[in-house]
Amino acid sequence: MKTIKKIIAVITVMLISTVFMAGCGGEKEASEPVTLKVGMAGKDIKTVCVILAKELGYYEEEGVDVQFETVSNLNDGVTALSQNKLDVLPYGFVPSATFISQGTDVVIMGGTISEGSQAIVTAENKDMIKDISDFKGKKVGFVRPETGQMIMKSKMREAGLDIENDVEFIVLDGFPEIAEAVKKGELDIGFVNSNYGYVAQQMGLEIAFDVGDYAPDTVCCRQTASRDAIDNKRDALVSYMAANLRAYETYLNDRETTISTLVEYSGQDEGYVEAAMYNGVMIPGLDPNTHKIEELYEAMKGNGDIDAATEVDIVEQVDASIYKDALEIMKDRFETEGLYDRLIKAYEENNL
Repeated sequence: MKTIKKIIAVITVMLISTVFMAGCGGEKEASEPVTLKVGMAGKDIKTVCVILAKELGYYEEEGVDVQFETVSNLNDGVTALSQNKLDVLPYGFVPSATFISQGTDVVIMGGTISEGSQAIVTAENKDMIKDISDFKGKKVGFVRPETGQMIMKSKMREAGLDIENDVEFIVLDGFPEIAEAVKKGELDIGFVNSNYGYVAQQMGLEIAFDVGDYAPDTVCCRQTASRDAIDNKRDALVSYMAANLRAYETYLNDRETTISTLVEYSGQDEGYVEAAMYNGVMIPGLDPNTHKIEELYEAMKGNGDIDAATEVDIVEQVDASIYKDALEIMKDRFETEGLYDRLIKAYEENNL
């Protein structure tokens, strides 16, 4: 009988302790994941790592709730960042740089793609541009916020051309309009991006050159964050970037999953998606590349794309540490041999 009473007493104490601990928070409830609102431009697939991370469940697995919000244009996207209506905009560089130059406090924290721009011509003009000096006297079409034309304007200035008088630059509304104008002979050459070179080739046009031939590793789309997210959601941003790095490894190693996921997401055909992701024109990558950001910013000032008199130093609006911390999280989780070493070496070269 004493033994039975003793057992009952022990059980009673255990039950009381369990209830007490639960009431005092001894058993932690799982914390709610931080929500990040990410601005997306329709079904554009340049943000391949962001799309893969979302569609393959990497964000959820890294403990961050990423919600896609559609932006009608990138200027509106940066405005939404400045008003804390978005946390991250993984598209564009020109709108972010322009707003920053005017004093808007948003922060570039990562990369999306590099290079990406091509110059299109008619078949008979395929070899028209053999040297930058060959732009003299040409009619050149471009879309204002496209980075490739800004880079090439800078290269023309460096080569001694007067971009106000030696070259006729014509602003059009979009890449389809540029391709049509080139095809009709209304333009000698046009700059396109977002895999529109592939589309232009289907129309019978040719690629004169990739902008990356003249400016390797130049920045195109960057990931810009709101100041509020940088200050108050930093851990979530690091987790977000770690998930993107997982997606980057998927992009490198699993072409089938990458293409099928992007086809389903975008509604584009496999040929378009494969060309966009793997033809070497648009180069996905998550490194902010501070040095190239500064280089393009200075080129924009020299071209007159932004006010040359601005006192804003864009480097002060870059936070590369979020990407670095995400790299450290992934250091022992990458399955690709040597990937961390390659990425950390590039980080040090690009940002320090």
